[in-house]
Amino acid sequence: MDRLERNDTSEKGNVPEVTNHVANVHKQGTGVIGMKIIGEGQFTDAEQREKSIRYVMGLGTVDAVTIGYKSPAEIDEAIARINSALNS
Repeated sequence: MDRLERNDTSEKGNVPEVTNHVANVHKQGTGVIGMKIIGEGQFTDAEQREKSIRYVMGLGTVDAVTIGYKSPAEIDEAIARINSALNS
């Protein structure tokens, strides 16, 4: 599937088009997994990561996410950001 990051930095997808497709797939009962939601590690700025996580979590059409990590601190940050996005 194409990119869904709010601040897509690649040529791999049209965010509104992909968002619409994901919503349709989800509506049909298919589980949706968000992958590389922090730009394949390219979102080095904490604000970029925050916006992307909030965007994906706020869609209501993504059932799970996968995020790669280089350190335990990155895991803790992602958990905190996801929890904050889901509880806001």
